[in-house]
Amino acid sequence: MGILKIIFGVLILIIFGVVEANASDQSICASDRTEEHYPDGSLKSCVLKDTFSANGIKCNSKSQISFYENGRIETCVLAETAKVSGEECKELEPISFYPDGEFKSCVKK
Repeated sequence: MGILKIIFGVLILIIFGVVEANASDQSICASDRTEEHYPDGSLKSCVLKDTFSANGIKCNSKSQISFYENGRIETCVLAETAKVSGEECKELEPISFYPDGEFKSCVKK
């Protein structure tokens, strides 16, 4: 029975480890910069303190990131080259998504 609890615990950690952080997690923002919030208090935009991973991409630290009201990324600056929906997007350039999380646009490499 103990081994099943360990396996279950590891699975929970794996599942939550791959779930993307959402805009309500304001700890992603640099503390010395201004944050914008929606009326409900959820994060609208800020400057990232560290690299932020979501939607299969990495957003660059110390760059602006914005979110839709549903918590999904609207736009950010790529930390590294990324291949999204068959498009190769250039690092250190903006990438955008639709409110449902689908890829919208980027600067092509």
